Amino acid sequence: MDIATGTMLMVGLIFALLVTGLPLAFITGLVALAFTFGWFGPNALPLVTSRVYGFVTEYSLVAVPMFVLMASLLDRSGIAKDLFNAMRVFAGRLPGGVAVQTVVVAFFLAALSGIIGGEIVLLGIL
Repeated sequence: MDIATGTMLMVGLIFALLVTGLPLAFITGLVALAFTFGWFGPNALPLVTSRVYGFVTEYSLVAVPMFVLMASLLDRSGIAKDLFNAMRVFAGRLPGGVAVQTVVVAFFLAALSGIIGGEIVLLGIL
């Protein structure tokens, strides 16, 4: 199987599994493991374990759950929704006003939460 066929099959499998309602993290992990072992065979086990161990031991990723917690706190407290409603007053009548207010709110929320990942989670919650 060539790389183009494998890529099409991988994308198709991801979309097929998304329809089942499984969480995206499990779907991408399952498809990645299936294609890694299918492509490289049993020799892929050291590759997978070394990559997972490398990500788990990365010290800078320790803060990511705290940034997600910060985004959740901003959502639960109502600050994010109030900021979004305030931006609707300023950019509501502009062409593409929703896009403008989303960009401005994303800017402020990224400054409040400290990382772009937390802000993405927060905008997804909103």
